[in-house]
Amino acid sequence: MTRLSLFAAVAFGIVASASPEPVHAQEYPWCLSREGYLYCFYKTQEQCQWTASAIGGCALNPRLLFPIKPRDSDASIVGPKSR
Repeated sequence: MTRLSLFAAVAFGIVASASPEPVHAQEYPWCLSREGYLYCFYKTQEQCQWTASAIGGCALNPRLLFPIKPRDSDASIVGPKSR
């Protein structure tokens, strides 16, 4: 039985490492708000509300509403002009 478990673990490792595409984090638009934390795992408001009934509320994902945009590198340089 131990050999079978070891074989299964090795086989799973080989299959998992052979996946052709890297895994990317997914940002979902709806978040469950509970105890001061946001759990953003829901594609629709309905999914979130179904889960949240009696344990919290739903809110739009603030990371999608207010994305952090990179600053313009030229605009941040302030100093005397060279003559």
